[in-house]
Amino acid sequence: RGTQLVRFGGDKHTEEAVVRALRWLKKKQNKDGSWSNSKVAMTGLAILTFLSHGDKPGESVEFGPTVQAALEYLMNVQNKTTGRLPGNYDHPIASYALCEAYGMTLNPNVKVAAEKSLEMIIKGQHPTGGWTYNMDPNPDKETGKYRDDTSYMGWCAQALKAANLAKLQVNGLDKAIKLAIKGFKANAHPNGGFGYTGPGRGGLTSVGTLCMQLLGASN
Repeated sequence: RGTQLVRFGGDKHTEEAVVRALRWLKKKQNKDGSWSNSKVAMTGLAILTFLSHGDKPGESVEFGPTVQAALEYLMNVQNKTTGRLPGNYDHPIASYALCEAYGMTLNPNVKVAAEKSLEMIIKGQHPTGGWTYNMDPNPDKETGKYRDDTSYMGWCAQALKAANLAKLQVNGLDKAIKLAIKGFKANAHPNGGFGYTGPGRGGLTSVGTLCMQLLGASN
């Protein structure tokens, strides 16, 4: 991490700013380990910020307990049978956080939660490679076509990437990653850019570009 700081221009001032932000997040954490407003999604995003700073339960004196409480919150609200986490965008964001957390902690309880959440994402993937709200695997009722939503796909793809890096063994993971590349390509504009639910060049270009890189298709 120190090497990356030097390489990309970080210094004591940027580190101080990051720590202030993390302390603010810690202060705003709810007693149940969550953060308010779309609690599952916000908790997943908060976990990712602490993990990217290297703060792990049992190792980080200042923030370790915060991360532990947040992970326990996600595992407590997860449906133990289906693996589903409450909310719409919430599930893939929380799944992303759980996969990253397992990769850094190798905690067996986190592993179980991460794998169950991934199963939902894989089952919800369309044959076209994309996803839509709530990981609905069915075609759109009005059009009869699969609705591949780049904004939603972005979170699902990052969860798959994190699972792959953490070496989680989930049936269909490799296939889902390859299929996701097809889904993003379908929403790519011939002259560059990514659209919302089809070829375009709008604000989701950053999502499509990042995910193609993460999925190993940056070319």
